[in-house]
Amino acid sequence: MAIMYRRDWDGKEWQRFSKQLVQVRHLPQNVQDVPDKVQGDAGLEFITSDGCCYQSYAPEETSDVAKAASAMKSKGARDLRKLVKNKEKIADILGSRKISNWILLCPFLDNKDVISHLQTVAQEVKEARLDFLASDFCALVQSQEDFETEYQQLRAKAVGAPLPIKKPSLDQLETVINKLDQRVEDKLKRAFPLDDGARSEKRKKSYVYAHVERENVLSDLRDDYPDFWEASTECIDAEERRLEMAGAEGDTASQQINSSMDRVANALKSQVPGLSEKQVTSISQGQVGTWLIECPLDFQEPN
Repeated sequence: MAIMYRRDWDGKEWQRFSKQLVQVRHLPQNVQDVPDKVQGDAGLEFITSDGCCYQSYAPEETSDVAKAASAMKSKGARDLRKLVKNKEKIADILGSRKISNWILLCPFLDNKDVISHLQTVAQEVKEARLDFLASDFCALVQSQEDFETEYQQLRAKAVGAPLPIKKPSLDQLETVINKLDQRVEDKLKRAFPLDDGARSEKRKKSYVYAHVERENVLSDLRDDYPDFWEASTECIDAEERRLEMAGAEGDTASQQINSSMDRVANALKSQVPGLSEKQVTSISQGQVGTWLIECPLDFQEPN
């Protein structure tokens, strides 16, 4: 089955994942990070011991091919020229190593014009006759498709690419709200007796939203990372059994809700370390919404 590579990435998230791909290809001990917190990264993000320099980049535009290509051209050309601009700094970073391949690593590559543009800029850089460039120096543009083997290895190790979280649609929310019965409102009244009608309705919608988002996350995990899904549902089932047998921890509704979220989140972090922080938060918050809607989470009448 063909891999459906994710296109839409946050810049920092893509930087972390692209580093994982590079480390699988070259082995971690052969990959050097170039920190960018002080005076930038000089156009180099990861350096390998065999002469490859990677610069990761995730364009904000993912659907318009021309705009994405334009952004890649600008990013690649700007960072390639940094090799000349920052030649003294780069020479110190490289030591005795020489750069044979400078690679712009993006989530996707749709337009071959990006390649030809960077080849032109690479020729400019070669003409500067920098001591740290190998005689066969070239610039490449690569994407996840060029790392298919590495991508599959990451998935096999349960360290796969974090999935984007699908926000609940209006139809999904409406479907759930229409199915709710009086029990949910009664629970919320017992839990938050000081809420007026408007506040109670807003709180109910918040729990419904969290419940649907949790459903989306687990559905995507089931389709793309079944091992993650199985481990996540095992954590949830175990906590649900405990909740049914012992009840929620805490004297107040807020304490019981927070305790339930924390227990699910801690279990997921321990048993499913490949999940992103956002996924853990969405599942744990949404699980409380699910328990409010479907039981077993309930609250006593206030004194």
